[in-house]
Amino acid sequence: MTGKRASSYSKKRLRNLPQYKDMPEPELDALIENKLLNLRTIDEFEERIDDKLDEFGEDYDLDDLKVNDMLTLRALAQAYIKLEDLENYDYDLRTNKDLKLDDMLDMDKLNNMMSKLRGDISKMQEDLQITKKARKGDTEATVLSELERLKKAASDFYEERMFYVWCDKCKMLLFTGWFLYPDESQNKITLKCNRRIPINDEEFEICGHKLTITSKELLAKRGVNIDEIPEAFK
Repeated sequence: MTGKRASSYSKKRLRNLPQYKDMPEPELDALIENKLLNLRTIDEFEERIDDKLDEFGEDYDLDDLKVNDMLTLRALAQAYIKLEDLENYDYDLRTNKDLKLDDMLDMDKLNNMMSKLRGDISKMQEDLQITKKARKGDTEATVLSELERLKKAASDFYEERMFYVWCDKCKMLLFTGWFLYPDESQNKITLKCNRRIPINDEEFEICGHKLTITSKELLAKRGVNIDEIPEAFK
């Protein structure tokens, strides 16, 4: 960027302009140097704006911003940079051991300028809705993440402690539950399978299978009473 702009201030081009045609060589050299110095300052400021925009891009979703929003975002970046510079200048004044009355007046003016800048920044943020959106999104993401974590923890807790008992004749699930003291050998349940097994379109028979099992036996088999768990429960 600097190289292209600098080429605009070559002596040959400036000499073609009426106002610089008869200018003495030292003055023309000084003019070119001053203009190039100003360009370097502008380029440095542009780089700071780009860096600030990159920072915004890391914190906020800027993909959907329209042209007018991008102009506002650029103005917001400049406002942040100005505020940073004013705060640095204010700090230099406050830490000056030889603080004079004029310095104190400058500090008062600085505070007013910084206060106005902060108001402008807040207004631009509201216009862009990036601050509110980001904070709301972060909050929603945090809440949703916590809910998912609690649901998974509850599911893991449930699965680790629940026992499943199937009829070992017809493979119908008869019981789900858990015991406060599962390793107690006296905990036992007796179940009867009342599954209706069709004989034909009009008739059926009751399975009627009975079984008795202890919680300790279920615990030893990782919470189930059969070796082959039906596919629907896997």
